[in-house]
Amino acid sequence: MRNTILVPTDFSPNSLSAIQYASHLAQKRNYGVHLLHYYTSTTATFANEGNNEDLLEDNSLLKADLMMRDLKQQLKGSFDQVVFTSNCVRGLLNEKLPSEAAEPQYALIILGATGASAKKSYYYGSNTVAITASSPIPVIAVPAGHETCAFDRVSLLTKFKSEELETLRTFIDVVGKPNKLSLTHVYREENDVDETNELLESWAFNIREMNLLQEVNIDCAPISKTDINLDTVPEVVNSLIKERNPDLILVTKTRKSFFERLFSTSVSKAIALELTKPAFFDRVVED
Repeated sequence: MRNTILVPTDFSPNSLSAIQYASHLAQKRNYGVHLLHYYTSTTATFANEGNNEDLLEDNSLLKADLMMRDLKQQLKGSFDQVVFTSNCVRGLLNEKLPSEAAEPQYALIILGATGASAKKSYYYGSNTVAITASSPIPVIAVPAGHETCAFDRVSLLTKFKSEELETLRTFIDVVGKPNKLSLTHVYREENDVDETNELLESWAFNIREMNLLQEVNIDCAPISKTDINLDTVPEVVNSLIKERNPDLILVTKTRKSFFERLFSTSVSKAIALELTKPAFFDRVVED
């Protein structure tokens, strides 16, 4: 039974925010939370190497083991109805985590969008996106400043593919049903606007008819050839997200097309790709 949220942590402030987010969701949905740390050069030292009296009680413990113990104690004080388990193991996060996530008890992964080694949001090619690309279960990436989970208003990035409906179904099954859904779509300036709106209205109608959600709105905008700040899909998506301010974004991944274009980056466009809202990434769908 998939009844546990898997949360990797490096004990950085943002990973701790993601743990708070996961704990709030676990409390709402009656999930357990499994905290997982992969030792680093700083957390694999013995506890007493810092000559701290508080860490001398067990010379066999590594620094991460004590940090994990203290973290669980703090969490149990705030989320007394959530069952927390934990493990500290050797290995590389982006190599080992997908295998761990394949275990049958896990419903989804929740992880911070930044970590101890980065100050900005991760971009395509980083550990976070590498995990979302290879995970056998859904992933929620949580940027800094989002400690309490909310999904009253959700935005679904759409290119009118049937897999997007599966992403919405999966989100409802795993996380819960939002009250409002926005269909977020970016099109080229030369496209027929009326035809695009008809497609979006048809998509919204299908969602209502399938009884997935009843309140479905439409957010669309064109790529602008004359505005360097709105001349790519990621920039326009981020502009719509900032304007509409949803609680969470739903992303249907494929190995190449939309997912890759959304998160691949060049130096000149990097600023547009910062993750500013929690994002739910469904399992990879092959093209």
